[in-house]
Amino acid sequence: MTIGKGFEGILGVAIETDWGDPVEVTKAIPFVSESFGREIEKHADEVLRGLAGRGASIAGNKMFPFTIPCKLTYEDLDLLIAIAMGATGSPEANGDLYDNTHALAETLDYFFTAAVFKGVSVWEYAGCKIDTMKLSGEANKPLDIEFGGAAKDLDLDSIINTAEILQALDTEDAASKIMFSDLEFKIAAQGDALSGETEKGIKSFELTLNNNMALDQFDNRAQLILEPQRNGFRAITLTFSVPRYEADTYMDWRDADTPLHAWLKFTSGNYKFDVHLPNLRVDKAEAPIGGPGLIEQTIPCTCFRDPGSVSESFTLTDEMEIDVTNGTAASPLA
Repeated sequence: MTIGKGFEGILGVAIETDWGDPVEVTKAIPFVSESFGREIEKHADEVLRGLAGRGASIAGNKMFPFTIPCKLTYEDLDLLIAIAMGATGSPEANGDLYDNTHALAETLDYFFTAAVFKGVSVWEYAGCKIDTMKLSGEANKPLDIEFGGAAKDLDLDSIINTAEILQALDTEDAASKIMFSDLEFKIAAQGDALSGETEKGIKSFELTLNNNMALDQFDNRAQLILEPQRNGFRAITLTFSVPRYEADTYMDWRDADTPLHAWLKFTSGNYKFDVHLPNLRVDKAEAPIGGPGLIEQTIPCTCFRDPGSVSESFTLTDEMEIDVTNGTAASPLA
């Protein structure tokens, strides 16, 4: 008897040409779990028949939301990061490696097929679009990244993505995992160049991109969702924690509503993963005494566009970009 074993799981992805038309997956993703769902609306029979029992329910629309938690490496998730943000450049040679920039786009034009080998069968999800991307880290641990969104349809008997296709993918990391200790974190007023600022010590952070897409819209032509599109402003937030309350800097920035800029720069040898935030403001900064221990701080911030390019350190006008140096020689979105 075939039994599904988690350690045998393989998740492969590939960009589609047309939304919802599955393609053969070509790249394995370093995932740690997955929660591709299959939700079918069940409409209860409300007809009265003079009996205590209810009639059979009626199956309605189908939804396939997903969450993919992964361990972030310096290279292996470029494709999903570029899809989530919407744009990427053409890599330029830098010694034995390549420099590139993942940027935000006004429209999210990329979608992908995801196929999951579960031992018993391959679950093929077509028309996957990413709505959220969450990057997080904690002292002395590797970084986590999580992608969330929705797919158009599921096929449990695909002739395109078979067990043999998934098992032939290379599942080894192309680059090392990013550790929290690889981080250099700097934050300052927009007019103060970060290159001249002192590195700040933090114990954890969470950076979230929410594209605010409509994931559950239907019409009368099918029981599957319409292609997800933006349904409001995108939202980018950064929350970080300081292990020891030593100054009132963050409270002062909060009270003055000071425009700030920041980078989270991860490096390992010649590899780089560098997050640029040109315009952010502190939403809240407290220093509550929670007991006899050291007082910690948690600082939630909201990121904004910088249309006047006021930041002394960055020239981008959108809320975020990610500069990378790794072994990816071609555009992930090509």
